[in-house]
This record gives sequence, C-alpha cells and structure tokens, in this order.
Amino acid sequence: MILLIGLLSALFVLSLAMPLKINHNKARNRLSEMYSLDTVKALQELNQQGLTYQLKAAGISTSPLIFQSLCVGAAACVLFLVWLFLPGIPAFLLAGITGFLPFYFLKEQVKNRAFAIERTMPMAVGRIASGLLAGGGLPQVLEETAYSLNIEGKNPLSPELLLTAAELNAKTRHDALSGLAQRSPSSSLSNLAFLLESYLESGGGKYSEVLLSSANRIQQILTARNRAVAKAGDALLSAKVIPGVLVLVVFSLSKDPLIRLSLHAVPVQILLGITIFSMVGGFIIMRSMISEVA
Repeated sequence: MILLIGLLSALFVLSLAMPLKINHNKARNRLSEMYSLDTVKALQELNQQGLTYQLKAAGISTSPLIFQSLCVGAAACVLFLVWLFLPGIPAFLLAGITGFLPFYFLKEQVKNRAFAIERTMPMAVGRIASGLLAGGGLPQVLEETAYSLNIEGKNPLSPELLLTAAELNAKTRHDALSGLAQRSPSSSLSNLAFLLESYLESGGGKYSEVLLSSANRIQQILTARNRAVAKAGDALLSAKVIPGVLVLVVFSLSKDPLIRLSLHAVPVQILLGITIFSMVGGFIIMRSMISEVA
C-alpha cells in the first residue's frame, strides 16, 4: 500500500513538472485569434466585468450559457464520484470548488492578457518614443511599432496600437486615445495613452524624453518581476502537489473498513472540509500573489 501511494504521488509530481505535448499549429491559431484586431474591436463593445468579455479575452469560443452549463455539469459529476467514496461535507465542498474554479481561471486568463501587454510595453514605448523623436506622426508610429512587435511574435499590444492608429485617422485624438485608455486591461497602457495625448497637445518636445525614461523604468520593473516569479514557482508547485498527495492518501486509506467508517463521522468530515478549503484557498492566494509580479 505504501509503495502504491509513493508511485502514484511520483506520477502526480511528474505530470506537473513535465511540459505537456501540445499541437503547436492549434496553439498558434488560437493565439492569433486572441490577439487579432477583430477581437480587440469586439472587446471594445463589451462590459469588462461580464462573462462574455472574459470568455472572448481568454480566447474561449463558446457562449456564457454553455460555459456555465459545463461548470454545473462538472460540479455534478464530481459530487457523484466523490459521494461514492466519501459522502457528506467533502463531496459537496469539492463539487462547489469544481464549479468555482473555471470562473476563477477565466479571470486569471483575462489578467494574463494584461500581463502580456505589460511584458511588451518596454519595447513598444522605446520604439514609439524613437519614432516620435524622428518626426513621425503618431498614427504612423503606432502602426510601425505594432507591425514590428508582431514580427517578434503574436502579442495583445499590437492590435491595440493598430486600432488606436485607425481611430486617430477617423476620430479626434482625444476620443481615440481615451478609447485606448478605457478598454485597456493594463494600467501601464492606459498611462501611455494619457502620455501620448499630452504629447500631442504640447506639440512634442519634453514628452518624447519622458517616453524614453518610462521605457527604462518599465524594463527595470519587469526584470525585478522575473526574479520574483522564478523564486515563487517552487512554492506554487508545492501548492499543487500537496493537495494531490492528500487526495491519494485519503483514497487509499478509505479502503480500510474502519477508517472508511470514521470518515463518515461529522467531526472528521468537518475537519476534512476545513483542510480542503484551506488548501484551495491557499493555492488561490499564492497564485494571485505570483500573478501580481508575473
């Protein structure tokens, strides 16, 4: 029995540590769809707090009703399966967690879009400032910056810049740049929009130098973030492994008639429920803390 638990635990750890084999063509197509100009235009019309916006920003091509139905169905399946081995409070708690986690990870995907923008910001700000110092018009500079960033890889910042460049030619500069600031999921990009508006209103000059200094500051911040993420990765891996090992141990022990009978007692179930809730809550808190510096 101990050997079996050890083997299952080792397989669980390896499954987390080893990279998954994915279809790179499908991944690239999904990334292109997420980071396209059409997607940005669609997101501009949606409420950022709504489920439709979150699904679109995360690159999930399904309706909110189907997504919610799948979450409810998954929770019901977990309730049924866990009830076979451990009926009571743990089964209901795990079912509730199963229904909640998809919504949580969906919001995390939306945050990842903002983090992806901020990771690209140092290069973008530097190129925008250089183009403006060279005497280029803002729409042209934004287009050239977006195309140059796309050459290095798909990113969510390029379509934002392309849409803003198009709106600068069709709307007033205040409306175009205010639109960028309002729809942007990144505070850094919103600040850049206000800085560019100030640049246009003042006729350039000192604001070009401010853009260059901003690029240097952002680069320093991101370097510090990357160091923090590297150190936090081990802690996050532990947060994933420990609950899995606990489930394997409880499942193995529940095969013993006496232990299984004790697991049905209300005090034991309350203790298990608190343990499960604490582990899931701790994992969410750790992930949120890491994502803030990612």
